[in-house]
Parts: sequence; structure tokens; C-alpha cells
Amino acid sequence: MVKVLLTGMSGVGKSTILKQISKSYSHSIDLDYDGWIHMDDMSNDRKMDTNRIINYIQKYNDEDIVFSGTTINQKEIYPYLDFIITLTAPIEIMHERILSRENNSFGKSNHDWEKIKNDKREFEQLIMKSSDFVISTDKIANDIVDEIYNRVGLNNNNL
Repeated sequence: MVKVLLTGMSGVGKSTILKQISKSYSHSIDLDYDGWIHMDDMSNDRKMDTNRIINYIQKYNDEDIVFSGTTINQKEIYPYLDFIITLTAPIEIMHERILSRENNSFGKSNHDWEKIKNDKREFEQLIMKSSDFVISTDKIANDIVDEIYNRVGLNNNNL
């Protein structure tokens, strides 16, 4: 069974792609919700609850699991994953998506948007280097999902 992390900067479409994947796979988890990610008081960074993620992977080891999320400590879960996929998009598309999304306000303020632009410049290449695949999300969501499925060997039975 396959364990996958979809990662990338805010606005690249991680949640949208995961929503499509969740139509076929019940173990599709957006780490931005339900306490999977927390603010670390010491560093003031968002961090994954790596113990919770690892326990989840071990509990459902005989099933396919797709996570989406990006944090400073995500490398801690890499040994438990089969594939790390970085999703990327041009900065203009990211900005449009962030301004139009309704379920997440991060990135809509000037301060947040500056942080996203800075993170894209400073960290996106680092994430890409540690990924198995980099996929541009400047195309139709179903095509992106098909590409992910083909690359990691998942069945797109419900699309």
C-alpha cells in the first residue's frame, strides 16, 4: 500500500487536489485541519504532529494514505512515506487562488502574502529537492490527480 505526502506552498492547490483524491481514497488527510499541525511555542513555527501521523500510518499500514500539508518539520515523516510530491504553481496563480478561497483565510492579508512570497523564494526549491516528483498545478485538477495516480501507482477508479 502507498503512503504519499502532497506538499508545497500555500495556494498551489494541495487542498483542492486532496479533495479530488478523497473521492477514491478514504484515507486522504489535509493536515491543516483537525489538530494534525500545531504552532510550536519555542520556534513560533507551524509543525506537524509527527507522532500522530506516524501512528496513523502504522495503524492503517495495509491501506493507501494520502496526506497534504507543509511544515518546517515534515522531513521527520519522510521515512514512513513512499512518495513525497511537491505541487507548484506560478506566483500569480497562487495569489488568485488564495484570494478566492473560502475555507482558509491565510494569505489574504498583506503580511501573510509577503510571507508566502518569501517562503516560495526561500523554501520551495528545498522542498522540491527532497521530493520524488514535482507537479505543476496550472492545469485541470483531474489531470493533476491522474498524474499523481500514475506516478505513485494508485487506481483512479472513481474519477
